[in-house]
Amino acid sequence: MQVLGVGPGPVIGKAYAFLLELRLENGPMERDAAVTALKEWWAAQA
Repeated sequence: MQVLGVGPGPVIGKAYAFLLELRLENGPMERDAAVTALKEWWAAQA
């Protein structure tokens, strides 16, 4: 929530699902890489 700057809600579930799928596809990632991927995903949602 802090990375995306949003409060509790459905977007958090979608972000979690995105990160989970990313983890399943790519295995463990460095935090910075995961944050970058999450921010790119969030930008594409708008």
